[in-house]
Amino acid sequence: MNSAKSVIEPIAWIFQMLTGLAMIVLVTVHFYVTHMISHEALEYAGVIQRLSLPEYRVMYAVLLLVVSFHAFNGLRAIALDTNAGMRSRGTINLLTTLMFLVAFFYGLYLLVSI
Repeated sequence: MNSAKSVIEPIAWIFQMLTGLAMIVLVTVHFYVTHMISHEALEYAGVIQRLSLPEYRVMYAVLLLVVSFHAFNGLRAIALDTNAGMRSRGTINLLTTLMFLVAFFYGLYLLVSI
């Protein structure tokens, strides 16, 4: 029988790699739109106009999800590499999951409220 660790860790590693690849694509699109198309893209009116379009809202929501997961899963992996983290595996997993959810939903709230 597989332990939870032997099932979760390879899946977490795969998601870490997939979110890293997704970030490359999404950050490239973000950089291109905000820095290469026009210099006015970073002005307040340009940001509001861009975020009024559903395709950009979805793209930024996905970017927020991907970056948040990648960051907190990486933090979880770093913490679990320590002796203290290995003794507190459940606590580390719970705390990083909660931090991920708080960061993602707060960012999503801010994105939707614009």
